[in-house]
Amino acid sequence: MKRAWSILTVAVVLAAAATAGGCGDTADAGDRDDLGATQRTTQGGVSMEPTIMAGQEVTYRAVSGPYRPRRGDIVIFRSPGGKWSPSDSDLLLKRVVAVGGDTVACCDEAGAVTVDGKSLKEPYVADDSPLDAPPNDPGCGSRRFDPVAVPTGHLFLMGDNRGKSYDSRCTGTIPAEAVTGVVSS
Repeated sequence: MKRAWSILTVAVVLAAAATAGGCGDTADAGDRDDLGATQRTTQGGVSMEPTIMAGQEVTYRAVSGPYRPRRGDIVIFRSPGGKWSPSDSDLLLKRVVAVGGDTVACCDEAGAVTVDGKSLKEPYVADDSPLDAPPNDPGCGSRRFDPVAVPTGHLFLMGDNRGKSYDSRCTGTIPAEAVTGVVSS
């Protein structure tokens, strides 16, 4: 299967806070000392729709120290290579679903993702993957996947457009140190 890297790749357009129309640190992440200056990027694909549309400019806070992951963060990260993308210099955009120490799986009786046995409420997922596709499909075509124990210092990431997202369901976890920014709400 030919991977559509344009769906996953984020074209980074850096702009310092001073050149971004006066944007400075945002209040929504004010309690985060792991985040620095506000920057901008353009989403290159459809994997985060409808939350972030293809071609949409997004504001994010650059990681300024060790990233302290929070479930639900939308992150920009450097591809670890391998199944994520052919180059470890590609920047990608996904949502943190589980962090180190969590066990994530799909699905509960209602078809929802679970973290440590608790069903997630994910109102941002608009186009979910089908339940009837075989689990652990190498193309991320299935909603179902076997339980994954997320290693310490790693993240399990998924796109909001699960039907069109190539993510941790089929590529595995990423090291938290690969995160370079957190999208501002």
